[in-house]
Amino acid sequence: HEAALCTAIDTDFGGRSAHETRLAELFVVRAGIRHALSHLRGWMRERRVATTMPFLPGRNRLIPQPLGVIGIVSPWNYPFQLAVAPVIAALAAGNRVLIKPSELTPAFSALLAKLVAEHFAADELSVISGDAEMGKAFVSMPFDHLLFTGSTAVGRQVAIAAAANLTPVTLELGGKSPAIFDPSCDLDAAVSSIAYGKLLNAGQTCIAPDYLLVPKGQAGTVAARLATAIAKLYPTLRDNPDYTAIISDRHHQRLRDMVTEARDAGADITEINPAHEELGATSRKLPPTLVRNAGSNLRLMREEIFGPVLPIVEYTGIDEAIAHVNGADRPLALYWFGRDSGNRQRILHETIAGGVTVNDCMLHLV
Repeated sequence: HEAALCTAIDTDFGGRSAHETRLAELFVVRAGIRHALSHLRGWMRERRVATTMPFLPGRNRLIPQPLGVIGIVSPWNYPFQLAVAPVIAALAAGNRVLIKPSELTPAFSALLAKLVAEHFAADELSVISGDAEMGKAFVSMPFDHLLFTGSTAVGRQVAIAAAANLTPVTLELGGKSPAIFDPSCDLDAAVSSIAYGKLLNAGQTCIAPDYLLVPKGQAGTVAARLATAIAKLYPTLRDNPDYTAIISDRHHQRLRDMVTEARDAGADITEINPAHEELGATSRKLPPTLVRNAGSNLRLMREEIFGPVLPIVEYTGIDEAIAHVNGADRPLALYWFGRDSGNRQRILHETIAGGVTVNDCMLHLV
C-alpha cells in the first residue's frame, strides 16, 4: 500500500514529499516489523532468575504477559510511522490496540481505518477517528497503557486524564531542541547537516533542530552558508514536490506570526527563496527562514517552532552555551558539532536531553 499511503499523506499536507514519507515513515515501520519478527521468540521466552541460598530449593521465573488493551494517540507530522510503529510493539507483546490518529490527517486516517479493518479483527486492532473532543474522550478511557505523541501542552492534559484511571502513560513530547556549533567544528559539514535536519518535513519534526547556537561573531557567516546549503537542497519551492508544505492554515499562520513579531522587534530575517517565487495565498509552503538577533522574549525563542524557521544565537564560551540550554526545559534532542573532545564531554555530561547526535542530526532516533 506504499503508493496509497504516500498519496493520502500528500493530500493531507497539501504537498508532502513522497521521498520523506518513504524514508521517515515506511522504511522505519518496515524495519520495526523485521526487528520484531526476528526477536519475538526471544522476547516471549520464559526466563529463569537466580535464587539466592536462603530461598533454596525455591525457584524464580520471569514470565512475560501482555498488559491488555493499549491506546495510541498519534500526531499528524509523521502519521503512519507514529501510529504504526508503537502498534508493532504492542501487538508483538500480545496486546489489543486502539488508535486515535490526528484529525489534521483525514485522508490518511480514513485509509488507515480501511486497511486495519481489512487485516485485523475489530477486537485486535481498531482505528477511532474524530476531532479533539473525541481525543479527550479517548484518553479518559481505562486503558492498560496509553501512548501519546504530540505537544507538551496537550501531553499534560493527557496525563491528567489518564491519572483518573491510574493508566500508565508514555508521553513523547516536543521542546526547543538546540544545535551547537563548537569553534572546532567543520563548518561546511555542520551547516549541511543542519540544513537537511531542519528542513526534513519542512521542520515539522519533533527532534528537528529548533535553534542554533554559534560562537560569538559567527552568526552572519553561518547564516550565509546555511542560505547556500538550503538553496542547493531546494532550488525551487512552489512547485517542488520535494519541499513539504505546512499541515494546516492555522499552523502556517502561527509560523508567519512568529516571524512577523521577530521582524517588528528588530530581528534580522533572511527568507531563502532561490527562484524568487510568489507562493500564493492558497499555498501552505513557507520559505526557509533564518532569524538573527531575536530577543529572548519573542515567541520564536519561547515556543517550539515546528516549521522551517531557524533562530541563530551567538554565545561566548562553552559555559554560556551550557547555561543557555539548561536555562530552559530539557529538550527532546540536542545536536553538537565539533572536534574538541573536552567540550564534547562537557556538553554530554552537563546538559540533559532525550537523545543526542554528535556531528549530525537525528541519527540517534534512526
